[in-house]
Amino acid sequence: MGGVETMTREAGDLYAKVMVEAPGLGLLDYAVPTDMLVAVGDRVVVGLRTRNVVGIVAALQTAPDFAENRVRRLKTVLRETAPMSEEWLALTRFAAGYYIRSWGEAAVPTLPVFFRRIPGVRHQNQLEKLKKLPEPAGEAEPKPELNDEQRVAVEAVATATGFSPFLLFGVTGSGKTEVYLHVMERILARDPEAQVLLLVPEINLTPQLEGRVRKRFPGEHVVTLNSDLADMERARSWLAVHEGRARVLVGTRMSVFASFRKLALIIVDEEHDQSFKAGDGLRYSARDLAVWRAHRNGVPVVLGSATPSIESWVKAQSGGYRLLELRQRAVQNAQLPAIELIEPPRRGAGEALSDEACVAMSRCLERGRQVLVFLNRRGYSPVLSCPACGWVSTCRRCSTFSVFHKSSRSLVCHHCGWQTEVPDACPSCGNVDIMPRGIGTERLEEEIGHKFPGRRVLRIDRDSVARKHEAEKAFAKVHRGEVDILVGTQMIAKGHDFSNVGLVVILNSDAQILSPDARAKERLFATLMQVAGRAGRHGDRGRVVIQTRLPEEPLFEALERQDYRGVAESLVVERRDNWCVPFVYQALVTAQAKTLAEALYFLNTCAKSGFSMCAEDVRVFDPVPMPLVRLMDVERGQLLVEADSRASLNRFLWQWQATFIAPSGIDWTIEVDPASI
Repeated sequence: MGGVETMTREAGDLYAKVMVEAPGLGLLDYAVPTDMLVAVGDRVVVGLRTRNVVGIVAALQTAPDFAENRVRRLKTVLRETAPMSEEWLALTRFAAGYYIRSWGEAAVPTLPVFFRRIPGVRHQNQLEKLKKLPEPAGEAEPKPELNDEQRVAVEAVATATGFSPFLLFGVTGSGKTEVYLHVMERILARDPEAQVLLLVPEINLTPQLEGRVRKRFPGEHVVTLNSDLADMERARSWLAVHEGRARVLVGTRMSVFASFRKLALIIVDEEHDQSFKAGDGLRYSARDLAVWRAHRNGVPVVLGSATPSIESWVKAQSGGYRLLELRQRAVQNAQLPAIELIEPPRRGAGEALSDEACVAMSRCLERGRQVLVFLNRRGYSPVLSCPACGWVSTCRRCSTFSVFHKSSRSLVCHHCGWQTEVPDACPSCGNVDIMPRGIGTERLEEEIGHKFPGRRVLRIDRDSVARKHEAEKAFAKVHRGEVDILVGTQMIAKGHDFSNVGLVVILNSDAQILSPDARAKERLFATLMQVAGRAGRHGDRGRVVIQTRLPEEPLFEALERQDYRGVAESLVVERRDNWCVPFVYQALVTAQAKTLAEALYFLNTCAKSGFSMCAEDVRVFDPVPMPLVRLMDVERGQLLVEADSRASLNRFLWQWQATFIAPSGIDWTIEVDPASI
C-alpha cells in the first residue's frame, strides 16, 4: 500500500475508483485528498447523489476517467479493519461479471450491515465488543475409527495439491461428515494460518454441525454465518474470519463471500440442495462460486452428497471432478433401509395415513424406536373450499391459494406472507359449511395424535420453529429420545443423524412426479433418498414406507434399490437428448409490472433486440407468463435465453442488457443458471 501511494504521489494527483451498492452503476471516480492514505480494498465514505454511502476502493489511478470538475472527493477512509484482500476482490468481480451485475451490487451487500454502515458515535465501543471472541474450551472428543472407503477419501483430499475438485458420493449414513472432519484436521494441522470454509444448505443444520466441529477442534475458534444471526453476531463472525482469528467457518450460502486471510479448503455439504441458489438480489449459486474460489486460490474443494446434482455428476463422469465413493454405512453392521410401496387412503377419506402405514408405525413404536413422518406441505390444509358454490381461498396479492392454518385460525399465503382471518361463512354464497381440502403437517399432526394417543408427537416445519433457536431445541428433543413420532417437512430430511429412527413414512410424493419442471424428477428422487436415509442409521435395519398411487413409476423402483447411479444415468441421457442443462447454458429475464400485458410488452421489445443481436449459438425464446403470474400485487413474465457455450451466453447477456429501456413501473432482472423455468 505504501509503495503504491508514494509512487502515485510523486507522479501527481491520486484518484480512487470506488464500487458502491447501486443498480447499474459502475466504478465511480473520487479524488483522494493529499493528506489521505488510501489502498485498494479499503472501505471508504463517499458522496453519492444527495447522500453519503460506504463503498470499496477497487483501483487507484493518477487521472480520472471523467472531467476533473465533475469528480468529488473521498470523505473518509474506514480503517477499523484491514483492506479487503485481492482474492476477495477477484471473487466479487467474477460474481458480478458472471451474474450480470455491477461490481458494487455483487460486493458491498456481502459485507455485514455493521461494516457497510457509516460509523456513528457508538461505533468504536461496538467494534471493541465485536473483536471479543469466547475462548475455545473443552477437550477433543474421541474420533471414530474410519472404514477403508473413508480413509481413501480422506487421504485423497488431504494430500491433494493445487486446485483439486472432489465429488464425495456416499450413501446416506456413510460418514461423509467424518471424512470432512478428518480432512479439516489434516489441513489445519499442516499450516497454523490455514482456514476452512464448510458450507451447509440450511440454517437448522448449522448448530448441529457447528457443535460437532467445536468438539473436534476444541482449541480453535469456530464461527458461523447465516441469515438467522443478529447483525452484531454476523459482524463478529465475519471480522474473526477476516482477521484470521477464526480458522473454521460453518455457514450457509452467504458464507461463500466471507473474507478469509488464508483459505485452504472448501467443503460444500449436500451440494445438490436448492438452498445454495439465491432467490433474489445477486442470484448466485454458492456451490458454483465455491468451486471457482477454490480454483482461484489453488486449494481443494469437496462437494458431498448422497444424491449429487446432475451437473456435478456429469462433471465427475467426464473427469472434471474426481469421484470418491462411500458405498457402505459408517456404523458397523448398519444397513440401508428396506423400502416398501403401499396404497394411500382412498380419495375423499379425509385421512393422510393408511391402515397399513399405521400398523407399521405401531410395530416400530413397540420396539422402542422413533417414527419419522414426512409431508412436504405445511399448514392444516392447502386450501379452504365451499362445497355449495365452489369458492376456494386465494391470496389477494398472488395468483395462488391461501393455506388454512388451524392453530392461528388464519389463511396464509406461503409466497408473499399475506394473511387474513378464516371467514365464518363462504364469502361468495354465505354457506357456513366451508371445508378444508387436502392435508398439511398441522392436520397430519392432529391425525397422528388421535390415532396414537399417549405418544409424544412433535411437528417441525417453518411454522412450528419460526423463533430463533426453536429448531435447535426441537431437534435436541428428538436426539434425547423425548419424541416418539416426528412430523415434518424437508427441514427434517437434510443431514440430520437420528440415532433411533426405525421407520420413515413418506406421504404425497406423487404430486411432484408430473411436474413440467425439467429438474422435478431429480429433486424428487433426491428428497426421497435423503428422507429415507434417516431410517436405520444405528442399530437394526430401518424401514421406509411410501404411500403412492404410482407404484410402477421408475423413480420408486430405483429408490427401492437405492440406485442413484441408475437414475442419474437415465436423467443424463434424457437431458442430453432434449438439450437441457447441463448440456446447454441458460438465463432467464423476468419482468414485473402492474399488469401482465405491460410486463410481456417490455419483454417482447427485449426479445426483438435479442433476435437481431444473437449469434448462431445463442437462442432467444418468446416471452411467456411466469408459472406464478401474480406475486405481491404485481404481474410477471419471463423470457428464456439459451446458448451452446458459457462464454457465448455471458458475452451476449452483457451486450443485450445494455439495450434494455424499461418504462416507468417495470422492474426486470436477469438470472443466470435459473433454478426453475
